[in-house]
Amino acid sequence: MENLDNICLAEPAFWKRPDKLDVFKRFRSERPVAWQTMPGSDRGYWSLTRHADTRAITKNPKLFTSHYGTGMATDDPEMAYVIGGMLNRDAPIHPRLRRIIAKVFTPRMLQDVEANLEASARGVISAISEHGSCDFAADVANRMPIKVTCDMMNVPEADRSHLQELTLQALGYGDESVGDADDAMAAFLALNTYGEGLGRERRKQPGEDLISLMALAEVNGEQLTDLDIGVYFQLLITAGIETTASSIAQGMSFLAENPDQWRAWRADYEGLTPTALEEIVRYASPVVHFGRTVVEDTEIGGQAIVEGDQVVFWYNSANRDEAVFTDPDLFDLARTPNDHVGYGGGGPHHCLGMHLARREMYHFFKVLFETLPDLEIDLDNMQQINGLFINGMRHLPCSFTPVKVNT
Repeated sequence: MENLDNICLAEPAFWKRPDKLDVFKRFRSERPVAWQTMPGSDRGYWSLTRHADTRAITKNPKLFTSHYGTGMATDDPEMAYVIGGMLNRDAPIHPRLRRIIAKVFTPRMLQDVEANLEASARGVISAISEHGSCDFAADVANRMPIKVTCDMMNVPEADRSHLQELTLQALGYGDESVGDADDAMAAFLALNTYGEGLGRERRKQPGEDLISLMALAEVNGEQLTDLDIGVYFQLLITAGIETTASSIAQGMSFLAENPDQWRAWRADYEGLTPTALEEIVRYASPVVHFGRTVVEDTEIGGQAIVEGDQVVFWYNSANRDEAVFTDPDLFDLARTPNDHVGYGGGGPHHCLGMHLARREMYHFFKVLFETLPDLEIDLDNMQQINGLFINGMRHLPCSFTPVKVNT
């Protein structure tokens, strides 16, 4: 049997392995807290593969800080902010930044977005419905979150495809078809710069869009700077597009692999949707990992961890933990309970957009099932994105009976 000491989880080649989930199963069983060295470096981190450790760390920001970045290695705090914004900040800065966003994400704004989600889904599906075939990942799954997220910020149509490409480049590093860490950094900076430009425009000519509201919002007399708005824009784009697109595309591949469950969901859409959407996110785990820096000496699972060490928790492993999920490798649309960590493990950094993501998927799958009831997925020719940070889908060919959709 392969020695776990010889497995480097930060090596891109590992993520192309068809047995990677089995490897994580071994780590959970044999070495749930394991030291990992970064490729080509003497730096490393503690790899945590169990659900309980993921929950405990994300709920304890006083001991496990985000201030130095949330990747596999610590960063300069200012660079950490440029990359991740409030994701890479803790109290008192994180609550202040989150309050500004909370002031913008008002119930009224979310109601307005909700009212347009069905129309957005119909628009996306109508664009391909008469073709009879398409790439479900690129032509359908990606288009829904792009439209919803960019509409919220009133991003010009001409810029949206390029922003989606930058999003994949920023988050898909490790997959050789996407790029490396340098490419990812360049994409993050490009998205920040674009967002800063939008912010300056909206300060001069504000509208009702999200960027305008952020540019004008004040909490305790404080406004966001241009840099803040650029980072927020980047965060909303990256979190809002690729993760939801990944869930939708992977969800369709899971349904194709389990046609009986697909038929059951179509037959009882409202009844199964609450559990189905959670199971898709658990099984897909579109975000693979996050990290924290240890503030003071502690121990995890009996292993001593010293101040300054980095810990990395793997959502894809936590979501298959046998201690929490019955038959974790089984895709079960009716699974309950389902204490997955696909939206984070709780605590102050829990995903701000999870409710919107759920509503996007609700309307999307509803319209899809009604409109293209004989959709078939070509599993033999699908191509996954095997990145270190996101688990996505590059190509997912499909076919269906052409139909005209009224939008």
